[in-house]
Amino acid sequence: MGKAMNTQRGSKLRNTMRFKLILGVAAILVPLIVLLNFNQYYAAQVVRKQVAESNQSFISLYMNQIDGLLDEIDSFLISMAASDPNLLLLDRRQPEAETALLKVQLSKQLWNEISRNGAVDGFFIYSTLDAGFIEAFSPRPSYIERVAVSDEVTRKLNASPTSPTQSELGGRDWLVRQIDGNYYFLRLLQAAPNTYVGAWVKADTLLIPFNLIHLGESGFSLFSTEAGEPMLHAEVVRAKQIDLSFASGGYSLSGDPDRYLTVGERSRHGGFRLVALIPEQDILKGFFNLWSWNRFVSVGSILLIPLSLVLLRKMILLPIRRLLSAMKRIGEGHMQGMPESNASTEEFRVVNDHFNQMLSQIRELKIHVYEEQLSKQQAELRQLQTTINPHFYLNSLNMLHSLAAVRNYELIQEMSRCLSDYFRYIFRSQVSFVSLGDELIHMRNYIRIQELRFPDQLSSEIEVPSYLLSLAIPPLVIQTFVENAIKHAFTLEVPFRLSIHGKVESDGQLPRILLVIEDTGEGFTPELLQLLNEKRNLEREDGSRHGIWNAWRRLELLYGGTADLTFINPHSGGARVEVRLPMKSFAEGEEDTPC
Repeated sequence: MGKAMNTQRGSKLRNTMRFKLILGVAAILVPLIVLLNFNQYYAAQVVRKQVAESNQSFISLYMNQIDGLLDEIDSFLISMAASDPNLLLLDRRQPEAETALLKVQLSKQLWNEISRNGAVDGFFIYSTLDAGFIEAFSPRPSYIERVAVSDEVTRKLNASPTSPTQSELGGRDWLVRQIDGNYYFLRLLQAAPNTYVGAWVKADTLLIPFNLIHLGESGFSLFSTEAGEPMLHAEVVRAKQIDLSFASGGYSLSGDPDRYLTVGERSRHGGFRLVALIPEQDILKGFFNLWSWNRFVSVGSILLIPLSLVLLRKMILLPIRRLLSAMKRIGEGHMQGMPESNASTEEFRVVNDHFNQMLSQIRELKIHVYEEQLSKQQAELRQLQTTINPHFYLNSLNMLHSLAAVRNYELIQEMSRCLSDYFRYIFRSQVSFVSLGDELIHMRNYIRIQELRFPDQLSSEIEVPSYLLSLAIPPLVIQTFVENAIKHAFTLEVPFRLSIHGKVESDGQLPRILLVIEDTGEGFTPELLQLLNEKRNLEREDGSRHGIWNAWRRLELLYGGTADLTFINPHSGGARVEVRLPMKSFAEGEEDTPC
């Protein structure tokens, strides 16, 4: 018994306005708070992705330039090693004077090449016969660096008792070497059994042009090894705990306490990558203030719930409870009305007064008045629905909202202008005739709106001779078939093209205007094509598919059977609608004045 009473009391509590108000406020605020924060998170993800893709493209471009430079150096070294006879002579025991002359000639070649190729730091020729170097340097490296690189080359070539093979020298790739704390890219080729040619570039040198790119207040670029070891800015990378071991061509977020967006590209000439590190704080500079505001709004909204409920109880629940008590008394037959009370708001005071007045007039009300009003409202609603396509209207507003979110003001202005012209024309559509020129301008506006909604997927073509533009036609006839084409034939899988053509044709009697609307969709089905050409009414019980039938009825009423509609599936594909109208000047069109 007690359990049943508790169940009944709980069910009654769940049906009270107080419980539903609390539940309603929570149902509104909680999703809004979640949506607010999710929208902020999603927007930040989109911005990160866009910045990453933009920088990834730039890094890939610059890495291709670096690889092209290394290709150029490789070509010179390979050409020299393969075809320079002086290298073969240097590989043999020669008189001292001849050896000195050979070295001078080879040195001159290296200096000529280094003066032409300013990106390389040094070229060299090394002979194991006399452990001697023939070198040429750019002005950038210091004497200590040149000696350090020469020592590394000597150590590399004399590390084993036999001559190193080309695979031991790096094969087709450049070697990455850390010398005295600095990283260098080293290229070695064996020109003869005892002679080697090579080149080297300091990692800093290849980054000089890239360092001019702004990567944020504390952003920077560097080279890293395949294992993710930084060649430059190693102390900063380790101090900020930035992970460089991400997949080639991707991006990642890492770092503590400051996070960095890291993008990179692998070189095709060696085990190194070019990496750019952009501070997340610079990417989302405007979002951090918005996040703080979101947190403030979220916490404030939660704190406002109890206050809102107290105010709701005082201003709404208590007056409603008094009103319910009075209605209960009326239901019991007591028609004394609402007692005088100090209502908390002017609205409820007015409600009390009018409630008492309503009681004195309730016997005079008739149900058919309410039904008549309801019928009138439904008729007005149906008229509005046939005037403005709600899906088109809402989709246009959603698109304006999306454009405002990305601050594309140019497209917002264009979209607003097109919508303004579109609805201005729709609201004057009560006239019987408009000029063909005005109708085509309206169609350009409508199609342009659709092109903005579906960029790169929808295109159009309107070709009508200028001498036809002053002729009169019924308004919105062309739009009916254009809307049907976009609604039923347009898909996002393949590009869609819509064309409108006009000309004058004569069948031996009076000349007529021929307006052709074509699309590149799948065309009409055979069953639908037969029904359309038989001029059958396709309207369904729910009111859909009434556009073509209404267009045909309007033409019959306006032209008395002299207008014609033809539906075709051309051999080239798509659908084709031909509208034939008697030629009528705009003066003869008897334009009506809109209501």
